[in-house]
Amino acid sequence: MNRVIIYGDPHGCLEEFKKIRTKINPSKTDKEIIIGDILDRGPYSNELLQYVREQNISSVLGNHEYKYIRYKKHYDTFIETGKKIPMKLDDDKLEIFNKISTDDWTYLLSLPFYMKIDNLTLVHAGITNKIELETAKKKDLEKVLWIRTLDENQKTLSLNSDNLNAKFWSEYYDGNQGIIVYGHQPFNDVKIDKYSIGIDAGCVFGNKLSALIISNTLNPLKSYNIIEVMAKKQYSISNY
Repeated sequence: MNRVIIYGDPHGCLEEFKKIRTKINPSKTDKEIIIGDILDRGPYSNELLQYVREQNISSVLGNHEYKYIRYKKHYDTFIETGKKIPMKLDDDKLEIFNKISTDDWTYLLSLPFYMKIDNLTLVHAGITNKIELETAKKKDLEKVLWIRTLDENQKTLSLNSDNLNAKFWSEYYDGNQGIIVYGHQPFNDVKIDKYSIGIDAGCVFGNKLSALIISNTLNPLKSYNIIEVMAKKQYSISNY
């Protein structure tokens, strides 16, 4: 049976990404997917982006990729009209932006907000029970790039919210969009809940790069294996 191999947020950790692929040894019939956030924080963002494109590895859209896509839209408008760019990238991100090739832009602009394979659903960050992915408007699709905590009414909270009733989104999720595999929120270990699996183990912060291998997409929680490699070092300080 062909496997679905899903990688946690790699954030420019090219060496660890190559190492985990060697450990997994994907076949040509396996489907490899990154859960988003190929870029930023780690040492080899552009090189990793080029590598995953050349290796025909798929990805869902992460909030870090989306930032560059939004900036490019404003930048292209600036080139055409001179209209001021309403957002800023710091020097490190500008360097990454300026090195993104035409082929890599084609790859980035093709990334979907989500993927569904049978009862398996991949989003970068999370979901609420009110979001139906196939019919969701853009503002709700954008939420799946950022969601972490919800209030008692399942309204998305900001990262700095002091709501004492806040809960992580997976505590509310009822499975209506399938078994969700997500990244975005770094955990020390892969997080298994009733209807979801969080696979960002914080490689760029010095912990681990994780991969989830699923052999039966009709019943993902009964057919998975976890492969991990340790980070070579801490590349970034966690600030979410």
